[in-house]
Amino acid sequence: PFQATLKMAARRRQGRTLTPRAAAASLCSGPAAPSLAMEELLSRSVPPLPPYETREKAPPPAELRSAEFMRSYRALEAGPRRAELLARLARDFGVDHGQVAEFSAKVLQAREQQREPGALLQAEDRLRYYLSPRYRGLFQHLGRLEGGLRFLMELRGDLVEALAARHAEGPHVREMNGMLKSMLSEWFSTGFLNLERVTWQSPCEVLQKISELTAYKLLLSPIPGFTKWLIGLLTSQTKEQGRNELFTDAECQEISEITGDPAAEKLKRLLTNNEWMRSERLVKALHSPFMRLCAWYLYGEKHRGYALNPVANFHLQNGAVLWRINWMADTSPRGITASCGMMVNYRYFLEDTASNSAGYLGTKHIKASEQVLSLVSQFQQNSKL
Repeated sequence: PFQATLKMAARRRQGRTLTPRAAAASLCSGPAAPSLAMEELLSRSVPPLPPYETREKAPPPAELRSAEFMRSYRALEAGPRRAELLARLARDFGVDHGQVAEFSAKVLQAREQQREPGALLQAEDRLRYYLSPRYRGLFQHLGRLEGGLRFLMELRGDLVEALAARHAEGPHVREMNGMLKSMLSEWFSTGFLNLERVTWQSPCEVLQKISELTAYKLLLSPIPGFTKWLIGLLTSQTKEQGRNELFTDAECQEISEITGDPAAEKLKRLLTNNEWMRSERLVKALHSPFMRLCAWYLYGEKHRGYALNPVANFHLQNGAVLWRINWMADTSPRGITASCGMMVNYRYFLEDTASNSAGYLGTKHIKASEQVLSLVSQFQQNSKL
């Protein structure tokens, strides 16, 4: 009876289909639902790897399934939930290690038996085919959908941030990140080899790819750890009465008039519980000092010579430019708690990423825009850290 019950449950799961809206709702619901919902979504969306013999005749996966994956993924809250889905995709839908072992043995056998070169090359080609992870097929099909390249660039941005924040870890996740990066670079480098004048009469797909390429260059990113760092500075200020190394005298006076207490002591309490956001006047007064403090945190605070912030360090290692700090870009509770509502853009100039990366890794030099450097200069003029 127990086995029969299990079989009936399995048949019900296999026969069940979810609409995109229902799939998204199940992914975003309670603590127990996401695991099963993610498993079902990935099982439907990731196409199986066709047998080597029929690889060129295999039909493409249903477009609706890839579109469903896109909508369901975007319905997830950014952060740990998306990171969990990406980690499952990397771990459970990668390379079939059993087939890799089987065809590795056949390559060795063909070599030991000194078979003709054609047989050895075919065995190596089979092995190469089965070394391709299953999620590659999903990425390839997503890239053909309208808006698919933009989605893949958003997905890689989430993947980079998940790795930096350690919400998703392990060799499988790093391997998937490398493959997706390589695929995007290949698409963009080969998609624009034919030089044409772009006009309003140009094909829609050309204009779409240009807009998606622009989106790829600029990534909106959180700044985890900034609020914690700032509270630490304010704590050191309160230990010595009258000490002020963060704000100008005028800023200190204005903050004290609004809060009714010494600036550092009161701000420390307000930042801890996010109460400062309730005062429009205080938010306005903190705009300038917090922007320059954030610029210094990203540009000037170091760990062993590299950027202290882990997300900044990750992007800079990949050759990005510290491009723009944005005030009140994320006013969600999480954004206020982590970074006082601020976010930062990292810009990737594809032709400069290699040299930027080498410069950062070799000399620890951070490439930054005029806006960021101006804020850093303001910090150096008005603060005494």
